[in-house]
Amino acid sequence: MSRVSLIAIAAVVAMAGSAAQAGILHYAATLKGANEKPPTASGGRGELEGVLDTDRRLLEYDVTFTGLSGPALGAGFHGKDAAMNAAVTFQPTQKPNSIHAQVSLTDAQINDLNAGRWTFDITTKDNPGGEIGGTVERSSGSY
Repeated sequence: MSRVSLIAIAAVVAMAGSAAQAGILHYAATLKGANEKPPTASGGRGELEGVLDTDRRLLEYDVTFTGLSGPALGAGFHGKDAAMNAAVTFQPTQKPNSIHAQVSLTDAQINDLNAGRWTFDITTKDNPGGEIGGTVERSSGSY
């Protein structure tokens, strides 16, 4: 076998190995007032479902919610420790009780997300620090 053939085979094997590492990971969070710090008396509830394409480092997520004290003014992901106060915020402007968005993440953000260091919350006029929120946890896939 020629040297060029060996190099071509090695390149194919290397590309196949990196493609095998890519994956789709799923995340979920239950959003409620009791999860906020300090807890709120909100009767609001919500659900977050997210999908991370690890190859593209793209997190796409959907949030549905109901029962807030007023219109949602903002929503976003936050890190559990102050140094990681993370990543993504969103001002809901389309449908009144849902959010659909996507965001590119860094490797460090993916690591923190997979370690359970992220929360998601929704803010209102009465609760600008967060009316409902919850910890984002991986629900399937291996990383």
